[in-house]
Amino acid sequence: MMIPLSAGAAGNPTIEIINYSKTPTATVEKWTKAGAAKLSDWQADTLGVIWDLGRFVNDHFSPDHPFNTHKVILSSSELKALTGKIKSWIEASECNDDPYRAEENKWGYKDIAHWIEGGADVATAPDPCYDRRIVLLGKTPGQDEKTAQQIWLHEFYHAHSNYLTNYCVNPNDSERDQEETREKHESQRWFGEGTAQYFATMVKAELNGVKDPVSLMLKEAETSAKRDGRELYANLARNSAVALRLLIERGNIPNLEKDVMSGAVFHNCSWPDKWSSDKSAEVAFAQDNWFRIKKNGGKWSFTSAALKH
Repeated sequence: MMIPLSAGAAGNPTIEIINYSKTPTATVEKWTKAGAAKLSDWQADTLGVIWDLGRFVNDHFSPDHPFNTHKVILSSSELKALTGKIKSWIEASECNDDPYRAEENKWGYKDIAHWIEGGADVATAPDPCYDRRIVLLGKTPGQDEKTAQQIWLHEFYHAHSNYLTNYCVNPNDSERDQEETREKHESQRWFGEGTAQYFATMVKAELNGVKDPVSLMLKEAETSAKRDGRELYANLARNSAVALRLLIERGNIPNLEKDVMSGAVFHNCSWPDKWSSDKSAEVAFAQDNWFRIKKNGGKWSFTSAALKH
């Protein structure tokens, strides 16, 4: 089912939901609207796509796409309708008039169709055009509603982070310069994942009436650090979100939480420099000390050493 939630385009963006899952469309709509309400520059139409997958098959989808494979439970007619709606939505954008973007979108759509038809447990946020963003979630049997909600909001944030790699690579640059830009952004993946996870955690808490999401986040991080170790990349999204929270509480970067929640931290292409541990001692400290967490009176918080160093 595809439901437009508002009418418009640039300057009056729309949200459309294609739902081939058991999760009610009104529920997905509520998640999406809650995320959109936080953004300071919501200028892109959103296509949200969710569908159900069957049982787990194996932990390998393809060499280029690190997803698990699940049994496809949609019928052939449902698959055709689903992928056809996505293709039409992508091709309807004005940016498809540009030959470079049209070619990119052609291959991007082929990937999307391949994932859906092949049973990939995909959760990602393709951005076919600056004014057209997609949230994709192949929902597995093991994901309850709150888990799906967290994933959905995480990917929604990625979708509307205006200057991630795609719009910071100049197609007129040399291949070498383009690759350098991609590598620069990839090197700060911690910040992209941490901000998306933090946003999803906070919006999810608001939707579900959780009064102290930070304490819960720190409790889970402390448990994770004991189990998996203190390496940031042991659980990149969750640990990076905690490192981000440490930066917020240390208070040395003005308006950080506000700018993360509004997406303003991605309003230009210079963000990889600002959030590099090689260029910021404050960032390096947070990455090295995110696990310094204590429990006091039933509440989890950072240690004084982490906050005041």
